[in-house]
Amino acid sequence: MATNTSAVLDIVSESKEISSILKDHKDFDRSSICSGSTIDNSLVQSPSLESFSTLQDIENLSELNMDENSDLSVKIDNPQKHLETLETYITFRITTKVARIEYSDNEYIVRRRYNDFIWLRQKLVECHPFCIVPPLPGKHSLIGQLDRYSKDFILLRMKALNVFISRIVNHPILSCNEHFKVFLTAKQPDFSLHRRQRTNSETKIRTLSHSNSTHSALKNRHLEFDKTKTYLNVLSEKLSSIEKISSRINKERADFILELNSYHPIFTTWATTEPELANMLQSIGNAVERSTAAQNMLVQSYGTIIGNPIRDFITYIDIVQETIKKREAYQYAYENSLDELNKRHSEKDKLIASSHNPSQQASGFSLWKQPSCDEKLEKLGVYIPQLLKKVEANQDSLECANESLRSDLEHWQIEKQQCLKKILLDFVNKQIEYYQATVSAWEHVTNEIAPQNNVAVTK
Repeated sequence: MATNTSAVLDIVSESKEISSILKDHKDFDRSSICSGSTIDNSLVQSPSLESFSTLQDIENLSELNMDENSDLSVKIDNPQKHLETLETYITFRITTKVARIEYSDNEYIVRRRYNDFIWLRQKLVECHPFCIVPPLPGKHSLIGQLDRYSKDFILLRMKALNVFISRIVNHPILSCNEHFKVFLTAKQPDFSLHRRQRTNSETKIRTLSHSNSTHSALKNRHLEFDKTKTYLNVLSEKLSSIEKISSRINKERADFILELNSYHPIFTTWATTEPELANMLQSIGNAVERSTAAQNMLVQSYGTIIGNPIRDFITYIDIVQETIKKREAYQYAYENSLDELNKRHSEKDKLIASSHNPSQQASGFSLWKQPSCDEKLEKLGVYIPQLLKKVEANQDSLECANESLRSDLEHWQIEKQQCLKKILLDFVNKQIEYYQATVSAWEHVTNEIAPQNNVAVTK
């Protein structure tokens, strides 16, 4: 097996026995065989993707630590590259430990690709339109498209998928969804079959999405949810401002590092021509170098510490706003049906009044026979009860939507607090690490110079 980790792909051939594969690749992941992955020409082991779960930066991810005290715990790791005739893609191992009665086993190991996560989220939205279904990481940017099999891209996606799954696991309703259970437990053939099945909820969701454009015509604004929308807009603007300012500061720091890189050689070169000041100049040069290294680590950590987490949470806020718009679509449907009912009642009252006063009835010649007053009343007598049932059904749907969304917003507020605290604390700790490293570098200079000064004074 080649040791070059750049672009060498070790294709597992269909003609090989599994035993020989394990012999040739000692670190081949046995769980990928047990979890339903097929050993054929579609599986490609990339040296650059092997043993991701053993990397230090993966072991330190809190999202990968399974909660042994929870009745449902899910971990995503061990990415593998697959090659098929028309596409190349990455799958991830999903390990589930569960202690729920609806699950037949206590542990499941399956492999899923990114498109499977997209399917899962779509099903959760269809089944629970007024639950705040967390967002998925973006499919890929232009750069990601060109290098979406790189280590950095895969690690970033795997971390984001762990966040997505953990949010579902911690949700009291979404975690009990049947599609989620299938996603976690089904072997690949059964899962593929389940994915091909269609449900009636898809048509309902498309109808609901079509009506979302009309929510601006609401007659009676809901004060509670309007207040929430205003808060979300303000929160999104604040986070966007923080992200933009942080990005600008990070760019300025990157430019500053370029200047500092040319600073260190000046002191070291100067030290060779000034024997009396050589130790001091060399110490300052070393301090500059250490300070530059600390600043470079801070710049490199921008994306994982503040940039990506804030952008991802802004996307989460957008999801909450979309869910509120769905509720507004239900309110619009209720108000529209209620207006229609009132209109028909008014029409009926006019017809009854007209029937008691023949002089008010329309007269004149017409080529077409006009329906009589009694015929109109007969039609309204059939139509109004139907409208009344529709209004009652729409009112019930709106009340259910209100209660479901209100409950989910409470859950989301708790999650929001935890998520923002983590983002801010990670940012603070990284700043502390940077300034501590910088202070330590410069204190080292004074600690070296002070004894020299004491010796000079003594002489």
